Amino acid sequence: MIRTQHALLAAVAVAAVAPQLGAQQAAQRRVTGVVTVAGSGEPLGAVTVQVVGTTTGTLTGDDGRFALQAPNGTSTLRVRRIGYQARTVVLAPGQSEISVALERDVLQLETAVVTGTATSVSRLNAANAVATVSAEQLVGRAPAQSVDNALQGKVAGAIISTNSGAPGGGSQVQLRGVSSINAASTPLYVVDGVLVSNQAFGNGLNSLTTAGTGQGPATISTSQDQTANRIADLNPEDIESVEILKGPSAGAIYGSKAANGVVVIRTKRGSAGRPAFSLAQRVGTYQLQQERKLDLRCFGSVEEAMAWEGVETAAELAAPFTGQCHDFQDAFYKADGPSYQTSLALRGGTAGGTTYHVSGLLQRDNAIQKGTYYGKQSLSANVGQAVGSRLTLQSNNAFMHTLTDRGISGNDNAPVVSPISVFSGTPQYFNAMARDSATGQYPRNPYLPGGFGGTNPFQTAELTKLPQDVFRYVGSVNATYNAFASTRQSLDFTVLGGVDAFSQNNKVYSPPTVYFEPADGFPGTIVNTDVTSQYANLNASGVHRLTLAPLSATTSFGVRREYRNSDVVFNRGRNVPLGAQSITLAADQLSNEDRFRVHDFGWYVQEELLALDERLAITGALNAERSSTNGDAGKYYTFPKASASYRLPFLPPATEELKLRAAYGRAGNQVPFGYAYTALITGVYGGTLGARPSATAGSRAIRPETSTELEGGVDLTMLKGRLALSGTVFRTDVDDLILLSAPATSSGYAIRIINGGAMYKTGTELELSATPVQTRDVTWTSRTTFSNFNSRITRLDVPPFSASSSFSPRYGEAWVEQGRSITTARVVTSRGTSAGTVYGFRESAPDFQMGFSNDLTFGRVRLAGLLDWRKGGGVANLTNNYFDSTNLFADTAASQQRLRDYVAGRPVYFEKATFLKLRELNLSYQLPDRFVRSAFGSQTRDVRLELSGRNLYTWAPYTGYDPEVSNFGNQNLGRFQDVTPYPPSRSFFLAVTANF
Repeated sequence: MIRTQHALLAAVAVAAVAPQLGAQQAAQRRVTGVVTVAGSGEPLGAVTVQVVGTTTGTLTGDDGRFALQAPNGTSTLRVRRIGYQARTVVLAPGQSEISVALERDVLQLETAVVTGTATSVSRLNAANAVATVSAEQLVGRAPAQSVDNALQGKVAGAIISTNSGAPGGGSQVQLRGVSSINAASTPLYVVDGVLVSNQAFGNGLNSLTTAGTGQGPATISTSQDQTANRIADLNPEDIESVEILKGPSAGAIYGSKAANGVVVIRTKRGSAGRPAFSLAQRVGTYQLQQERKLDLRCFGSVEEAMAWEGVETAAELAAPFTGQCHDFQDAFYKADGPSYQTSLALRGGTAGGTTYHVSGLLQRDNAIQKGTYYGKQSLSANVGQAVGSRLTLQSNNAFMHTLTDRGISGNDNAPVVSPISVFSGTPQYFNAMARDSATGQYPRNPYLPGGFGGTNPFQTAELTKLPQDVFRYVGSVNATYNAFASTRQSLDFTVLGGVDAFSQNNKVYSPPTVYFEPADGFPGTIVNTDVTSQYANLNASGVHRLTLAPLSATTSFGVRREYRNSDVVFNRGRNVPLGAQSITLAADQLSNEDRFRVHDFGWYVQEELLALDERLAITGALNAERSSTNGDAGKYYTFPKASASYRLPFLPPATEELKLRAAYGRAGNQVPFGYAYTALITGVYGGTLGARPSATAGSRAIRPETSTELEGGVDLTMLKGRLALSGTVFRTDVDDLILLSAPATSSGYAIRIINGGAMYKTGTELELSATPVQTRDVTWTSRTTFSNFNSRITRLDVPPFSASSSFSPRYGEAWVEQGRSITTARVVTSRGTSAGTVYGFRESAPDFQMGFSNDLTFGRVRLAGLLDWRKGGGVANLTNNYFDSTNLFADTAASQQRLRDYVAGRPVYFEKATFLKLRELNLSYQLPDRFVRSAFGSQTRDVRLELSGRNLYTWAPYTGYDPEVSNFGNQNLGRFQDVTPYPPSRSFFLAVTANF
């Protein structure tokens, strides 16, 4: 592979310096023209017009006009713009003027897709199944709190799950399934060339719930803190497009962080022309999904209540029986007020070569659980400047602030504080919402086990606060210099520097007056979590383009240096006086700190060839990288890729394009920080500070996991661009899985970190896009996606083990064993037999996933919707077990039968996770132009009224709140535990959008 790369580069280098094969420069002529939109005649700006077979090209102005130099003889112009179908037009000898009309590219067939860190290619020639989501597809139907929420159901091969219904994010994206056990699980995010953090930092909720048992420093915060991942900070309204490189064959150029795919985000930029101003005002509300409410028991008589409590007289009831049924769910899960979102943007350019896009966002979402909310403010400014004819500067800047309170939800052990945990033991004839008329206090709950202080979720929500405050900056400066340009070749150099820096402060404040606080003997709890994070990267690259008809070659090369650092300090205080906000006033104090610092350095070289009238595209690349997380920090690991696509010249009837493609690539999954070392545990011994080695032995031989992928596919375009079908199959082999082994006891260690496993994944992805109806007044666009994957562990150098050791196999645990899929769940199927406990195995991952998107336009009316269907998989429903144990479900017979089955060892709480969700629905109306101009001024281009909804309805056989739930947040395995979560919600928004 390396020899082939070198030979190819040498050939191109020779061709670049040759006197263009003896050809002489032809005489030139000036050609002018105009590009318009087909049908309307509207002038079209920012259109690329290029002389085929040369590097000569230009852009149209705001009036759609252009001028360039072309050879005197017959020549061909290629006219392209994203969002429109490309055209090639022939210039006759002597012709100096031309008009071109472009058809709208409704199916996005002409979109440019990423091929490297500094290059792209038209989708027509792409050899990988790169998914592209436009700004309209991302947020055009319904507002979303985060980018990953907005992507749900729109990308074949992407499983995007929301960990809980809490506001402010908390989603996980898995591309083409699970690729690791202990290394990273989520894709790499790149925003305008900046590598950005998508980490999730705990807030200290565990200090109240003790969901992760223990009281040591490490248990101040755990993976059960119901955290939000930081990609939620980005403003979806600022995004121009999202490109998703699903696997190593496409993402290899990004090196040892691309095994789980790459999400490349491009934000909006300015363009030449007059200033354009847009404004959107949305007002709406969030509601509990009524169809997902738990069907709880309503006691019909005092005798029924007495039987449930096990007392003989009504006077002995813990709470008076009034015959009323108080619906805890409707009362507690109800937004405190309306939600709103205000966004505005200014876009344009000047004659001096300056382009700009400035935007702002003000958002407040009042979520359904009492006391919870999500607030975001952002300001972005992207400015470009042409300096002469050779130098282009681009600066992208985004300032973000989020303030969120996600409340208490999820698993808890003691005391009982999670709302659903409390409700699971409380009969609905007890009025938990009734305040004392004299004191204003909520009643204590008499139905919790002894020592839990009568927790009342309504009081807890009013007094306990968990604000999360984040300030963030993501910015980059990009300079591109055209060192050389002729009609046949050009050489450009680009330097990009980027930074992603944020500070995050989490606070947990639970005053001593909260009913559950005295239960642990330390009334009053404060937890402060301070996070600082800095990611920075510096890239330098060069791109040489050579055109020697019928061949064109693009050679790119570059180096990059990356730095990632985070520091998290946890401070907890218990037994805090009433009104105190400082941990220094706490009688019991505890602190902990987690930090990492990583340095990476890499280089790459890539060659792209277009031949046979741009029908054949060949790409080869090599990336090499070293990282401070590896056992040998100075060793380079190489990641090659190669791909080819061919557009067949002989086509079936009614077919415009038929392309065959194949791609190969390797990418790494970086070693987690600290795995190369054996840490020292410090402590005070006999009054003296000392240290000892930890029980986990690091490895100086540890190296990145390596994913090798082979992908093939076919793309078909028919019926004059009104039907497009894409099919992809892939196989990914993952080697050097990082595992935790148990060495000999004589070593003194309990765990040793090794590279000791292998697995593979296979899958299929299908995308069907169509425009069944397209007339002057009616357009119907439909998109369907399908994907599935299977996996198998082929080597495991350790005994089979549970990847969710804190979870009982009676409910379902993530199980890792050679010969099984990496998403296997192990469950108990019977107990107490002569053979002992018998285990069965289930699949936690879905069988397949499909998305159905439709857009209908009737004149000025538009109706758009998105359905997301996930078939199969499993969920461990502990929430049901909670209510079954107290006999508080409405169907008491079913509850008791489940409990009997559970005691017998049957896996009754491991349920199917199949669902169909109406993710998005939008109905909009564009006001008549005459009315708009008279009401809002002559400079107003359009005004639209919109009614939209998100997650409007869920059809599922699952008996819990939501089969997407994951109690342990973002992790590779064991993403199927449902433990008293924050319930899912639906949203409705009414909006007015205007463009000036």
